[in-house]
Amino acid sequence: MTKYLALHETLETLELIAFKTTCLTKAVTMSKLLPEGDLKSILSGDLESGNQELKQLTAFITNREETHND
Repeated sequence: MTKYLALHETLETLELIAFKTTCLTKAVTMSKLLPEGDLKSILSGDLESGNQELKQLTAFITNREETHND
């Protein structure tokens, strides 16, 4: 059985990818302006988790492997 996303699911996933990309861009820009401290470390953690989330979202769009239910 091949798994595909419905059209509305694909569009919503693309919206989430665009939003997450914008958030990461802003976080990278802001992290360069901040001095060392707690806020910068929080932002750094957010960048790491945001990158993982973005990879997971893009996997929904690009991963179209066949799966078999046995």
